[in-house]
Amino acid sequence: MPATRSLWRGRLALLATVVIWSSPPVFQYWLAGAFDVWTQNFYRYLAGFLVMAPFFGWRLWRAPGRLPLSDWAGCAAAAVPNVVHQVAQTAAVVVLLPGIYALFGRFSVVITAVLAVVFFPDERWIARSLKFILGTVLALTGVAALVLDAGQQFAGDARWIGLGWALLAATGWAVYGILVKKFTARAGPISGFGVVGFFSIALLLPGMLIFGDASAVLRADAWTNFVLFGSGILSIGLGHWLYYIGIREIGAAPSQSALLLCPLGTMFLSAGIFGENFRTGQLVAGAFILIGAFLALTARPPIIKEPA
Repeated sequence: MPATRSLWRGRLALLATVVIWSSPPVFQYWLAGAFDVWTQNFYRYLAGFLVMAPFFGWRLWRAPGRLPLSDWAGCAAAAVPNVVHQVAQTAAVVVLLPGIYALFGRFSVVITAVLAVVFFPDERWIARSLKFILGTVLALTGVAALVLDAGQQFAGDARWIGLGWALLAATGWAVYGILVKKFTARAGPISGFGVVGFFSIALLLPGMLIFGDASAVLRADAWTNFVLFGSGILSIGLGHWLYYIGIREIGAAPSQSALLLCPLGTMFLSAGIFGENFRTGQLVAGAFILIGAFLALTARPPIIKEPA
C-alpha cells in the first residue's frame, strides 16, 4: 500500500507539473519584447527561489546535516546544465514560436532515458519494459511528425539556429534531470530545489550583468513585471518542486516521458495568444504523444517474487 501511494503521489505531482510547464515558452516569448534571455531568466529564477526560500531555510534549520557537502557540490553541478537549459530555451523560443519550440524540446526524453539506464541501476528495468519502450516510441513518433510538419514554416538560418538552441536546451534539461535524482534523493524536493536554485541564480547573475540589462525591470510596466515574477513563482518555484517529487517517486526517465504532454498545452496556449495554426495532421500526431506518454508513465518495474 505505501508503494502504491508513493506511485500515485508521483503521478499527481507530474500531472500538475505538466499543466504548469506548458506555459513557460509562452511567457518567455511574450517577455522577449522587454527582456533579453539572461535578464528574464535571472529575475524569473530569483522569484521562484525566493518563494521557496522560507521552506528551504526551515528544512535546513530542522536538519542541518541532512544535505552533506558532497550533495551541495552535486547540486551546484546540476545548476550548470539547468542554466544552459534555461538560457538556450529562451533563445530558441525567441527564434521559434512557443508551440514549435516545445515540440523540439521533447528530444530530452531520449537523452534522459539513455543516461538513466547508464547511471541508475534502479531504472535499468526501463530497457526491458515493453510498455515503456512502446509508449516512448509512439510519443517520439508523434513529436517527429509534428517537428517535420512545423519545420515547413521556417527556412534558412532561422530554422537551423532555432533548432540548435532547442537541441542544446534539451540536452541541458536531460543532464539536469539525471543530476537532480542523483544528488537530491536524501535532501528531498524542497531542499534539493533550494540548493540548485541558489547556485542557478549565482550563475545567472554574472551572465545578466555582462550580457543583459538589470535595469530593464525599472522601465517595464507593472503588468510586464507581474508576468515576469509571477511566471517565475509558478513555473520555477512550484513547478520544480513538483517535478522533484515526480523524479523521486517514479524515476527520472518516466518523469521525462510524462513531460511529453507539455507541448500539447503549449500549442493550445500559443494558438490562443499568438495565433499559431495547427492542422489535422498535427493534431493526430499530438494524439500519438498523449497515448505514448500515458503508456510510458504507467509502466512499472517488474515484481520480483521472493522464494517461499
